[in-house]
Amino acid sequence: MQQHAIILGAGVAGLTAASTLKDQGWAVSILEASDRVGGRTFTKTVEGHLEEQGAEFVHCDHHPRVMAALHQHKIAVQTLPSTDTTWYWQGVAAPADPLDPSLQSLLARIDQDLNLIDPNHWITDRNQHLDRAFRAYLEAIEPSAAIREKFLAWTGTLTGSDPSAFSALGILRDFKMFGSTKTALEAEEHRIIGGTQSLAIALAAPLTENLRLLQRAVSVRRRPSGLDVITADHRVISGDVVIVTIPFNTLHALDLPFLTDPALSQASRRGHANRSAKYWFDPTKPFESRISASPTTLAFMDVTHTSGCIIKDDKTSSQTAAEALGLLPDHLSSARAHTWTGDVNAQGAWMTVRPGQAAVIDAAWALGAIDPTFQIANADVSPVWSGWIEGALYAGHCAAQRVLGD
Repeated sequence: MQQHAIILGAGVAGLTAASTLKDQGWAVSILEASDRVGGRTFTKTVEGHLEEQGAEFVHCDHHPRVMAALHQHKIAVQTLPSTDTTWYWQGVAAPADPLDPSLQSLLARIDQDLNLIDPNHWITDRNQHLDRAFRAYLEAIEPSAAIREKFLAWTGTLTGSDPSAFSALGILRDFKMFGSTKTALEAEEHRIIGGTQSLAIALAAPLTENLRLLQRAVSVRRRPSGLDVITADHRVISGDVVIVTIPFNTLHALDLPFLTDPALSQASRRGHANRSAKYWFDPTKPFESRISASPTTLAFMDVTHTSGCIIKDDKTSSQTAAEALGLLPDHLSSARAHTWTGDVNAQGAWMTVRPGQAAVIDAAWALGAIDPTFQIANADVSPVWSGWIEGALYAGHCAAQRVLGD
């Protein structure tokens, strides 16, 4: 009898898991709460050009799974035009350069702590002391406030959140994935031609008959011989395996009575630290990329130089963000905004862990190794490239391999 896997979420992780299992002869059902595939890869076409609402960049030298998937589906990438970046701090503009000599001692000191990171586990006895607010971590190792703020401006592009809110352990894991702190700050960025969502669309194409849009799962129940997924419209779908790939911030809305420890639900309800929103707008003239540490915000132009984008915390006003970046606030009066925290299916942008969440996430990832029939395997809990497309591909593939016993 053909075995049946139910995948919750049609983002990159869910589609990867479904595709891998289907290729091995499994029956798969993919339940997606929204009306589209892609999850937090979401591309809109505006007046003939693309505006990414979510995941935007790939790093060809560091994301082998992404590059392999793009190659398989004949999707190309493009290098972003070289552009200067301006750093804004307390109203002062200066050239921003990750190779700034004043930063190098700090980068070397952080690299020492990268040796404590285990790529396969979120948190260990060796690195649990790093699970504290990133600003506090920097204050303990760098006496110069100016150097700390200059460095924080750069890290804002990786985290999209206040350094007092996210864990040093989380961002050091990102640095570890790149190989070093310096490499992370200067890694060359590429965009996917046709938009980031085009990868999810290509992954979904062979799965059309397995995909059910606008089907929100509200509960998972264990049976003696499998599991049942109950949807918001009271449908019951039975399977041998359930793989949950919905974002971390929405896990608390999924009733999982067999998980008796409330830690996962509590951590999910609290949400991770990234509350960023994107504001695409039409500038009166081209501008160079710019970053600010206080508040954490950044701005850049798309590859066509026809529209600009500000990424900021959703609690920071557009005017405050524009002023911090030296942009005219009136540019944003008619901005095209996408606030991920307001998206009921995501409730947040890419993953940036708060202090104390790493242990919970580690336990969530470990569930699938203990019992492959129920797995939480999204990009957010992936120990490899958490919150990135690379992490989503890894999570989906790993979940499928656990099911298959490989």
